[in-house]
Amino acid sequence: MKSAILADKIYSLDKPNELFEALIIENETILDLTSKNHVLSNKSEFQEIVEYNGTIIPGFIDSHLHAIGIGSRLEQIELKGIKSIREMLTKVEEKVSSTDEGEWVIGVGWDQELFNEKRYPTKWDLDYISPNHPIILARACHHIGVLNSKALDLIKINKTTPDPEGGSIDKENGDPTGILRENAWSEAVRKVPEPTKEDQSRWLQNAQDYLNSVGITTIHTLDSSKYDIYQSIKDTLKVRVYFTPNYEDLDELLKNNPKAKTGNGDDYFRWGRVKLYSDGSLGAQTAAMREPYENSNSTGILIYSKEELHKRIKDIDEKGWQLETHAIGDKGAELTINGYEKYLNREKRPILTHCQILGDDLIQKMSDLGIIASIQPIFIESDMNWAEKFVGKKRMKYSYAWKTLMERGVWCSGGSDAPIEKPDPILSLHATVNRQKMDKIPEGGWYPEERLSIWEALRLFTYYAAYAEFQEHRKGLLKPGYLADFVLLDKDPFTISPEEILNLKVLGTFVGGKRVFSC
Repeated sequence: MKSAILADKIYSLDKPNELFEALIIENETILDLTSKNHVLSNKSEFQEIVEYNGTIIPGFIDSHLHAIGIGSRLEQIELKGIKSIREMLTKVEEKVSSTDEGEWVIGVGWDQELFNEKRYPTKWDLDYISPNHPIILARACHHIGVLNSKALDLIKINKTTPDPEGGSIDKENGDPTGILRENAWSEAVRKVPEPTKEDQSRWLQNAQDYLNSVGITTIHTLDSSKYDIYQSIKDTLKVRVYFTPNYEDLDELLKNNPKAKTGNGDDYFRWGRVKLYSDGSLGAQTAAMREPYENSNSTGILIYSKEELHKRIKDIDEKGWQLETHAIGDKGAELTINGYEKYLNREKRPILTHCQILGDDLIQKMSDLGIIASIQPIFIESDMNWAEKFVGKKRMKYSYAWKTLMERGVWCSGGSDAPIEKPDPILSLHATVNRQKMDKIPEGGWYPEERLSIWEALRLFTYYAAYAEFQEHRKGLLKPGYLADFVLLDKDPFTISPEEILNLKVLGTFVGGKRVFSC
């Protein structure tokens, strides 16, 4: 069925200021972009003509999130932004009161840097609320968390439990405090009873509804072993999926899906890349650094030795997959980049994810090797509270350095890492262009020399993100032959002031020309 969508303005994002008034669509694909007059003068050619007030741009692509996690977080204790351990315990107590004894109580989002008490929560804090419910609360970064005594007992962590490789168990006089870091935390999470498939399918459905509501049409999702959950809703997918498993799950996945390989699939579900971790998080001070953190002897945590990391890079490449590696600290980035240099080439489009603390030498290597930087501008909402305190002003020159990366020739793609942060592209555009929190502080922006233009910011979450999945010939722009994925905004992002970006409103989201969200 040939149809036409008319709007006040339609930006292709292929060239600056390239404007149209009409999209002609057939079989989920754009046939042409033209004027309203052309469409209205040839009405008989179209089975449907719909006109909207507003501005149309390509649909947003989030190049790094965890979709099922977005849905599950909607049902967990929300701890983001709380200002004290006392406030956190009040929220936990509310959840405990409506949870059967023995059932797990799960929360997420706390940040000790915001607490009035200026310390980490402990198992003793949580035991006061309930000794009979296992309680597990993830920090905002999901790289560390706190458990109460009941939860520690169930996952068998006690005074004699050694630190796992690539992780640590905080102890006080030999007794676990409840704080687990990196692989110690990851192992604990894996021991929490698995939610039912019905729960996870519901979470995924709820997540895609939310993603559509903020204008997202494609996701690069890191849901690892949850392929079967995606298959359970494949006939009702309303976002296009680029699916990324973790390396630890790859062999099992290939046993059940021998044809799985980067790029295989269809327009709604495509096998993506394989993810590795090189280090931890900055907020937890577990990101691996070349020099110690400020006022500390710690240089963070490397998840693997150089030899083990490079062995995994080589294995992933030999199995025919694109590769992305989580690297927040400059040491984690250095080891990863060196492994990419040894085993990969730019045609493989290797990805370095997060890229928060870099150096001049690392940026140059990324440019020389064609390494894509997967960045999450929304991180500054939380990180500007403590980043400089942790790494010092000198290292900040090449930290969160999006403008520098792009000027040096590094291809960047935009994401949110949701549910770590909100997967709302409007919030990300504000962070990218203004480098401010949602309350518009600091005035003038945080390290404002790294601000991007609205053109660059929009391309981060459209065309550049499509490049990161080898789909720049099909997504990220509005051109003939491209998928008819687009978003209708109430205002023109190119004519409003940067301060007004936060006020942009998504009026409609379209996937394959079909409206999947209406305001």
